Amino acid sequence: MSSKVCKNCGGSDIDVDHARGDAVCMTCGSVLEDNIIVSEVEFVETGGGASSAVGQFIAADGVNPSFGDNHFSGMGRESRAQTLQKARHNINTLGHQLQMNKHCLDTALNFYKMALMKNLTRGRKNCHVVAACLYLVCRTEGTPHMLLDLSDIVQVNVYVLGRTFLVLSRELCINAPAIDPCLYIPRFSQLLEFGEKNHDVSMTAMRLVQRMKRDWMHTGRRPSGLCGAALLVAAHMHDFRRTVKEVVSVVKVGETTLRKRLTEFDATPSSQLTVEEFMKMDLDEECDPPCFTSGLRKIKYNQLEIELKKRMTDVEEEILGYQDEIDAEIESCRPKLRGVYAAYAREGTEDDDDVSTAAGGEELDDEDVLQAVAKHFGKDLGELTLEALMKLEQRKPGQEEEVEEEEEELEGDVLKRKAPSLLSILGPMPTAASLRLPEDKNQSISMNISFYVACSDARDSWLQYLLSDQEIQVKTALWMAENADYLKEQKGRMHLPPSSPPRPSAPWTMSSEGFYTGTVLLSEKEARI
Repeated sequence: MSSKVCKNCGGSDIDVDHARGDAVCMTCGSVLEDNIIVSEVEFVETGGGASSAVGQFIAADGVNPSFGDNHFSGMGRESRAQTLQKARHNINTLGHQLQMNKHCLDTALNFYKMALMKNLTRGRKNCHVVAACLYLVCRTEGTPHMLLDLSDIVQVNVYVLGRTFLVLSRELCINAPAIDPCLYIPRFSQLLEFGEKNHDVSMTAMRLVQRMKRDWMHTGRRPSGLCGAALLVAAHMHDFRRTVKEVVSVVKVGETTLRKRLTEFDATPSSQLTVEEFMKMDLDEECDPPCFTSGLRKIKYNQLEIELKKRMTDVEEEILGYQDEIDAEIESCRPKLRGVYAAYAREGTEDDDDVSTAAGGEELDDEDVLQAVAKHFGKDLGELTLEALMKLEQRKPGQEEEVEEEEEELEGDVLKRKAPSLLSILGPMPTAASLRLPEDKNQSISMNISFYVACSDARDSWLQYLLSDQEIQVKTALWMAENADYLKEQKGRMHLPPSSPPRPSAPWTMSSEGFYTGTVLLSEKEARI
């Protein structure tokens, strides 16, 4: 019998069976207890003399019971429980190194459980997820800890931890607020060792950070960079000579970043105040964000560049106009062609532009020159020979009668005396062998050209003075026609007495450029003149 009372009928006749673990009312037959689980821990002695717990053990936060003693802690537990146990141990270890309180550690464990429920731990290392959960707590609770501190402890790249933190905050829908740079001021000032003035320097640095926040310098900036710039300025305001390298080694930013923050603060009106004015008064006006002012500056620079390009274009056009005028003036002042070449140029062209082009020194085509010469003398191109040019050149206006008489006399002399021809007067023409040139004229010209091409750039202008075969023939014919009188005089000297000095058989030689050179024998009267 038991002292228990039935809840249904109020009877006290209750049968308790400890083997089955149930209690039944004998009056109404209702089952009062079933599968009784006791909270007491019982121990029994084993055969070896050791004691062991009897029954199953279920933890307060556990799901399934564990069997036996605690020698094999992993037996009987599911993998999720083991994962949570390891995560709790890692979170406590990192939290104690960062000197975080128990509330922050419990919050970090709850974040880890949420990530585990959404399977955010798959494919990621456990240390990365634990560090990201702790940093998430630091952001939500506002503790003065940086992600770089966790990176130093875990020995993982800070960007890897940053990616994991962003994934957790996005998937768990946790809005991590921006960190106030003022949280890091006491920590960094303590590391810079300001001594008794540590509090004063910290307060001044906080005031500088607040001024920077009003001027929109903290948006999109790392808080450590603002803290470093504020501490450097505050240290100089309190006569502490802290260098940029010392501040950089504490706040963990680059020198370029720190100098850029100082440059941005220098552009604000607050930087123009004295120390006393800055500590006593606050300016009401706010500056535009540095990114906005830099964008306006870039737009202004682009506009100035476009305007400068337009002005440069106008100046270039003006210079080109002046250059055209100068070229035209030089063209008008350039000496024009004279003699036979000018006549050929006038008769060979009908437009004044072509005449000015020929006078400007442009070379005419060889075939055009020959046709112009033939047209000038009224002959075909095939009839243009050396003797024909000589005869045609002598028939100038006003001298036709004299020329005809001279021709008749010359013809009579030729018939009577059988005087030598013009070629015999000039003697044998120079050959390629006498001039030490190749027999092939084309080869000679190509050798000359190759020689001049091999020379320096200063000698490249000489190539335009080299004459082709046709130009040499035309120039030879023109020279013979112009110097017909002199040739006649030389022809008369052939019949001088023997006492006169002998005339060289071939006084004239032709150079490779197409010019005739030689010596002229003068009489005593001519020499006196």
